Amino acid sequence: MGNPWVTDPISALGSRPSANTGDEFQHPKPEEDNDGDPNEAAAGSQGDQQQPDVTARRPRAVSQAQSCILEGFRVYRSLAKTVFLLEKQQRQDSSPSGRRLTEYASMFGGEPATEQCIAEMVDDLNSHAIVDLANLAHLEPRIVLQRNEPHHVLNTRLIMLEAQRKNQRLVVWNADHVPVQKRGAAVEPALTHDYDFGHTTADTWYYHGARYILLDTTAADAGASHNNEVEACGLLEDGREPADDGRGPYRRLKYLPAAVIVRPMSGHIPDTVLQGLGDYASRGGAFILSPRASCIAEVEMPAPGCGTITKQIRRLNVPLGDRQAVTDYFVQGRSFKDECWLVDLAVPPNGIKRATLYVLLTRFKTLDHVRLLRPLYTTPHERKKVIRQFLSATNLEPDLATNLRLLKQAAHETEQRYTTEFEHARQLEACWTCPSQG
Repeated sequence: MGNPWVTDPISALGSRPSANTGDEFQHPKPEEDNDGDPNEAAAGSQGDQQQPDVTARRPRAVSQAQSCILEGFRVYRSLAKTVFLLEKQQRQDSSPSGRRLTEYASMFGGEPATEQCIAEMVDDLNSHAIVDLANLAHLEPRIVLQRNEPHHVLNTRLIMLEAQRKNQRLVVWNADHVPVQKRGAAVEPALTHDYDFGHTTADTWYYHGARYILLDTTAADAGASHNNEVEACGLLEDGREPADDGRGPYRRLKYLPAAVIVRPMSGHIPDTVLQGLGDYASRGGAFILSPRASCIAEVEMPAPGCGTITKQIRRLNVPLGDRQAVTDYFVQGRSFKDECWLVDLAVPPNGIKRATLYVLLTRFKTLDHVRLLRPLYTTPHERKKVIRQFLSATNLEPDLATNLRLLKQAAHETEQRYTTEFEHARQLEACWTCPSQG
């Protein structure tokens, strides 16, 4: 008999809306409406004075973000007389597999790309697709996605696999939604939109030792900082909660827990959970998280009779977010090293982003470390389509291409000025990367 609470991760991704995430400079967003045109404001300040007819197009106000970018360009261009341009991400090693991955990633970082090279990369990556997520449970895998919406389903799947492997009792509870509905023992209607609620999840799956990401900063001196990773080490139930009867694959709480006790994952873990709370710096003490309200989200709900109605809702839950499944935005500054990470490189409905591919590929140490959550293609037609989409994604935005060209020129001039130093650096690299002669 199959496991009754295991969700197929592949079907979980099907028909999901696309919501690409990432750094705003890596993933350009549509310009917001300019409601504060300074030219219009100046005209309005003239009162009843007659304004002359102006047939020429007035310049549009420059947004604050664009102004900051332009200022950044001005500063680094004034300073960039000596430029040392890295040829690859330092996360990749110099093995054949590492160099191969660097070649693939570089095509999304400004290096020339051909259809043949992209086809080789797509075929190579496709061969790294996993067969069954459960086969990797002993490696404690984590998943990187391009979209927010599917990651809670996959995170739940990974927590289930972890609890099963560690022989831990699973506990689950639903978040409260105010003012939409009252609590009850039954499973609440699907109300996801985790991103709109500040990533506060609609339910929480828990076991002793489960790991989470903190969603806010309430006590930084205790380690409670946004995006810090913590380990659950205690559950304080509501006083009205019935006792666990031990039946079923997991226990569903009737009420929100009073609190969850967690401790930072890094540092020393005390033998007793509540021991040495005042000595966090050397002991890594535990601290308590209680349920709190999320930000307000506008959610479209079924209206009485027919149609829909938009309501403002807060979600009440313990501020513990998904750690096992995250987006590419979360891993931009991370190196995967020898850890087991899976990536979903399947092209979303609105296309794949160049920066997304570059970020995800450059997190890995070598090509051999890359694991795909699902295949890029399964038919010849799908293969051709993916190759075209990946090739299209190699095109740099004009401003990035221009600045990269300027940096390369400055880097070449720098190398000409410091020929001796560069030669010495190459000799050092050869000593570090070549096997020692015995």
